[in-house]
Amino acid sequence: MKKLLITGGLGNLGSWLTDYFAQQANYEVYVLTSRQRSIITEANFQLITCDISDAEQVEASLAPHRFDEVIHTASVNDYFKPNFARDALLVNSLGTRNLLEHFANYSEAKPHFVYFSTFQVYGRRSGLITEDLPPEPKNDYGTTHLFAEYYVKQFHSNHQLPYTIFRLTNSYGCPKDYDSSKWYLVLNDLAQMAATEEKIVLKSNGKATRDFIWMGDVCRIVEKIMNLPTAPNDTFNICGEQTFSMLDVAEEVQTAYQNEYGKQLPIMTNEQDTAKHPDDLQVIAKKLKSVVSYSLTHRFQEEATAIFHMLKNKP
Repeated sequence: MKKLLITGGLGNLGSWLTDYFAQQANYEVYVLTSRQRSIITEANFQLITCDISDAEQVEASLAPHRFDEVIHTASVNDYFKPNFARDALLVNSLGTRNLLEHFANYSEAKPHFVYFSTFQVYGRRSGLITEDLPPEPKNDYGTTHLFAEYYVKQFHSNHQLPYTIFRLTNSYGCPKDYDSSKWYLVLNDLAQMAATEEKIVLKSNGKATRDFIWMGDVCRIVEKIMNLPTAPNDTFNICGEQTFSMLDVAEEVQTAYQNEYGKQLPIMTNEQDTAKHPDDLQVIAKKLKSVVSYSLTHRFQEEATAIFHMLKNKP
C-alpha cells in the first residue's frame, strides 16, 4: 500500500480527494488539517492536526510518518475575510515551503508532491489560456500560489523532490460538510438558494463566464498522475475545457429543481449590472492530456440534486 498524505483534506476539494482515495484499496490515507474534527465519517483515514504555517508544528506532526505521495490542497482562499493578504502569504506560500522542507529531508525515496495551484496565476479572464502564458496574477490568491509554485520547483532543483503542479480552474461538487465555508461558490449558492428559498437570484447579469470541472474528475486525474512510473516534474492546467456563464449554471440548477420537485423556479438577474464580459475564455489541458488520458463528466444537475438531498436530510 502507498502511504498518502492529503493536506487540507477536509476542505472543499480536499474532502472529495480524501473520500475518493480512502476508498481505493492500495492507499493508506492520512489527512493533515487545521480543523479539530473530522467531517467525513464513513471514509477510512487517519487525522493529523497541524497549522502548516508553523514549521515546528509541521516537523513534529509529520516526523512519525514516511509518505509515498503528498497531495497538497491546504490554502487560504476566502479573500473577503480580514487579514486575507497576510494569511494567504503565511499559509499558501510559507506553509507550502514548510511542507517541502520537511519532505526534502527524506534521506531516500522522496514523496511525489502534487501541488494544487490555481489558474488565477495567469491573471486573465478571457482568451486562450495555456501553460505557455507568462503568469501575471492580479490578486493575492494568485500571487501567493505562484510563490508556492516557485518553491516547489526550487525544492525539485535543489533536493530532487518529485512534483506535479496543477493549475485548477473552478471545481464543483456537493460539499461533504453541512458546515462548509464554501456555500458562496456559484453552484453551491444557487442550489442552496433554490432548496431553501425557492428562488434563483443572480447578483450579476449572469454573463460572466468561467471554466468548470467536476471534482470527481479531478480525483481520477490525480490518481492517474500518481500512478505514472515517474513524476512528471511539470505544471499542468486542470480544467473542464468548457466555459459556462453564470446564467448557464443557474439554468442547470433550475432544471435539477424541476426534475426533483416538479416545479420550475424563475431565474432573476441583476438588471442594474450593465457590465460586459468577454465570452472567449478558453482554458485548455492539451499538455495534461499528452501525459495521461481521461474523459470529463458534466454533472451540474446531479450535484445540484445532491445538494438538495443534503439540505433536506440535514440533522
